[in-house]
Amino acid sequence: MTNRITELFNKELLSGDSLLTEIDLHDEERFPYLATLDRKYLTRPVFIGESELNRFADDTVRTVDILTSLPERLFDGDLGRFCEALGISPPRARLMRRLGGVRPPRFGRVDAYHDGESFKILEFNATSETGGLEWVGPATKAMLDFDAFRAFADRHELRYTDAPKMVAEALRQASSAVTGGRDPVVAVIEGEGGLAAFGEAWRPLQRLLRGFGLECHLGEITDLRVRNGRVLFGDAPVDLVYRVFEVDQVIDHPEGLRLTEQLFTAHEEGRVVIWTPLETEIHRQKGCMTFLSDPGLRTRLSEDERLLVDRMLPWTRSLTGESALKDRELVEHCRERREHLILKPNSAYSGRGITAGWEVGDREWWQALRDGAEAGAVVQERVVPRAEPVVDLETGHTEEWEACWGLYYTPAGGYAGGGCRLQRIGQVDVTALGPGSQARVAGVFFYPDAHPGASLGTALDTALDTALDTALDTALDTALDTAPDTADRPGTAGGVAVPDGGVTGAGEGAPRW
Repeated sequence: MTNRITELFNKELLSGDSLLTEIDLHDEERFPYLATLDRKYLTRPVFIGESELNRFADDTVRTVDILTSLPERLFDGDLGRFCEALGISPPRARLMRRLGGVRPPRFGRVDAYHDGESFKILEFNATSETGGLEWVGPATKAMLDFDAFRAFADRHELRYTDAPKMVAEALRQASSAVTGGRDPVVAVIEGEGGLAAFGEAWRPLQRLLRGFGLECHLGEITDLRVRNGRVLFGDAPVDLVYRVFEVDQVIDHPEGLRLTEQLFTAHEEGRVVIWTPLETEIHRQKGCMTFLSDPGLRTRLSEDERLLVDRMLPWTRSLTGESALKDRELVEHCRERREHLILKPNSAYSGRGITAGWEVGDREWWQALRDGAEAGAVVQERVVPRAEPVVDLETGHTEEWEACWGLYYTPAGGYAGGGCRLQRIGQVDVTALGPGSQARVAGVFFYPDAHPGASLGTALDTALDTALDTALDTALDTALDTAPDTADRPGTAGGVAVPDGGVTGAGEGAPRW
């Protein structure tokens, strides 16, 4: 069911004389930063009720806490056994748990679909290598550069949370034991040769963190050195290493491995903070979701936790090793429900290696299951996302798109910003936003829910809210048409009164306007 703000936005867009049609984030002169990101932007943001978003964010944090407690709940705190159960090789596992198996900080992004009733988490990106921060905040904020959208947002009390700003604050808090409260010196560090492949994602992040007042350097692990116990980037002492290199980027490189060990030692001695430790590489494995979904865990959960997992996660099972294919019940389920299942490699990301059962035949699906079992994979129940109606300004027609939500969380808890990747329904594009992708990205604005305690998915609520908003908009337009001109008065914007002063951060609990 489409929410009321989306309906009102599209209605105004199709009215024939709305300046909302001028929204275009691809204007290189107006938005030079966005132009450098090589993204395709939707002509509108995605809207969600504030209380629904906050409930999901709170539930996400609780689910992440269960995820990171799996070694204690299932393996008596033995991280080695946990890694073995996930199919992680012993050399990689030793490096991942080098810091003693400390529970990592809450940081990452969940990818989710909204099925029309609620959000369902598709996977956890519970690590500092998580991408997307470079565009989610700037693309959302850029919408406010259009007067027509600012007026629309003001009328409907829309707000957003700036994810990079939230991350900058999280870095300040994480490094406080090293810095004594001053702003940290941050080094975003890739693996050797990593900037050639992934620099386009990390350079914008460096720029954003600098914009929030942090001294931020960008380099590869071989650009670091340790002297007298302090980690240096060039001659600059570093307080926090923002790790974006993976285990595989250092484990087979002697110099990188040596420097990683020095980083571990400096971290243990309290001379630098690693954000985030390599332990997070364990919890980002898709196999972790199988433990959450598997009935074997349920006896270790409280009733409230069981209900939480059931509403947050789709059915997910591990498909790792030859033994998985000998599980007759699992194999029969996978073959019979091919059109309702998706296969995902255990440690891949950005849609790499995914096989959607509804897009292949029985023979190809069975081969994918066999290959998945050999390499390590999970099989997951398909979540069908609700349609997002998007107006095609060239044709005037409204098309149905689907949105994959990427929502961030930090140690502070709650919603820490996010965005959506969208594609037309029926368009097969489960991969990342690479060359040739037809997907679009859009920021997220949230609005006050009309009925905070009720489900937003009911037709009655939507119809009632739309009717009320239409009536209020009509009354407001009539009042404005007959009122004296206020466009030049302080504290007004386009004739619609707004509070004096600048924009405040929605993530701080303050009004956006």
